[in-house]
Amino acid sequence: MSPAPGPARVVLVHGAWHRGGSWAPVVAALAERGIAAVAPDLPSDVAGTGHDELVAAVVAAADGAGPVVLAGHSLGGLVAPVAAAALGERVRSLVLVGALVPEPGRPYRDRMRAERDLMVAGYDAGVRRGEGVTTYWPDAATVADGLYRGVAEELDAAGSGAAGSGGAGAVATAAAELRPQDWSLLAEPCPLTSWPGVPTVSVVCTGDRVVDPDAGRREAARVGARVADLAGGHFPMLTRPDELAGLITGEAR
Repeated sequence: MSPAPGPARVVLVHGAWHRGGSWAPVVAALAERGIAAVAPDLPSDVAGTGHDELVAAVVAAADGAGPVVLAGHSLGGLVAPVAAAALGERVRSLVLVGALVPEPGRPYRDRMRAERDLMVAGYDAGVRRGEGVTTYWPDAATVADGLYRGVAEELDAAGSGAAGSGGAGAVATAAAELRPQDWSLLAEPCPLTSWPGVPTVSVVCTGDRVVDPDAGRREAARVGARVADLAGGHFPMLTRPDELAGLITGEAR
């Protein structure tokens, strides 16, 4: 049985340290296109949180009986495919945005140790260890020099920074919304036994300074995903929300 006709509901899965609000510009851009979207806050700052809790939050956000498109950004790429398997035939498409891509049965931590080219060195410069297996960003300046490297410059080049303060202001605003990240997920084997049987699109951000673009293309080939190149860095929901929303809309209709 195929998902029902008509626009799909879009569930947007955020990445590490973030909240669902990081997708707000994309949610607004999708609404302008007549596409309903929701971006839940995952319990990713709670100690011991793994696949079960994160996937449950995504499935709850997909509440209803209609078709769904799941979009996972960065670390959310480890959650969205598992949620797709749980939702089954309701899922019309899976969109991975600058995402980590799981391997069935294997902890992603093992892959990161064995495949050093998956991530771009320096993205976590300045991040601090918290309690247990959590990390956090101490201030906006550290985020700007680490995780958000190049974001302010990209916004300024596009003329789309925060009014009166440019790209630096937009980065400071985004950084203020970050929260601690628990990393228990990385130590758990991926619960998938095979890749979910839904069309998958891998959005490779060509200037990504967090997830390596070449590794992203290799990962897309591994899971049989169609590659969609998107100019710019790791956070297109902030720097290129209209372009990203247009791509997602094509999957939702």
